[in-house]
Amino acid sequence: MMTALIGLSLLQLLTGCGSSRTVYVQVPVVPLPANLTAETQQPAIPEPLTYGASLDLNVSLLSALGQCNIDKASIRKVEALRASQY
Repeated sequence: MMTALIGLSLLQLLTGCGSSRTVYVQVPVVPLPANLTAETQQPAIPEPLTYGASLDLNVSLLSALGQCNIDKASIRKVEALRASQY
């Protein structure tokens, strides 16, 4: 009998918390900066392609690839920041 009375009083306490209300607020989406989504310039292939010119082309291509990787890393940071805010 005593257990039933304690159970009923606890049940009344739990029903008192049931009136809370959740309100969701719309958050505007912030666009990515234009410099992260801009096209990376493709180096021109010299004509005629000599050995020395191919070495210069390799340097230009690696530089463009490095810039793309920097942009991707920046996009990942922005997305991680957005995910942590929600």
